[in-house]
Amino acid sequence: MPIRKSVMGREDRNVLVVEDEKLLNWSLASSLSKWGFDVQPVFTGNDALAQIEKSGFDIVLLDYRLPDLDGLAIAKLVRKRQPDAVIFLLTAFQLSELPVDAGLIDSYFNKPLDFQQLHQALKDIPRLRAGGSKPKRRPHARKPDNTKSV
Repeated sequence: MPIRKSVMGREDRNVLVVEDEKLLNWSLASSLSKWGFDVQPVFTGNDALAQIEKSGFDIVLLDYRLPDLDGLAIAKLVRKRQPDAVIFLLTAFQLSELPVDAGLIDSYFNKPLDFQQLHQALKDIPRLRAGGSKPKRRPHARKPDNTKSV
């Protein structure tokens, strides 16, 4: 299958979306498609594992809390099979509250998601890769609204 360049000049465009919230999954898949990505949306960890076995992905958007599997366990499998894949964790938790090994994820986004921040992070991937490095692990958190996610 030939690689199609998207409007962002990207060649790494195959995205796996692993999110059990149906509306968020649909919103992510719809936005990513509009941004020029090839998207495979799944709702469970087991479906994600099946897709990972079947084909490779350049980018994985991964919910931390899934109904059947832990998102970090899926991230470990992706990192083992595809060390160059970019993994963005989606979570309602602060990263400091999660048992994340160094280098396991490239960045994280707090829910509710800011789609502009996600789009910018995706646009930054080619520039960062051209410099020979992966994206730095940094949060893409919304501004605090005086509530704490638990």
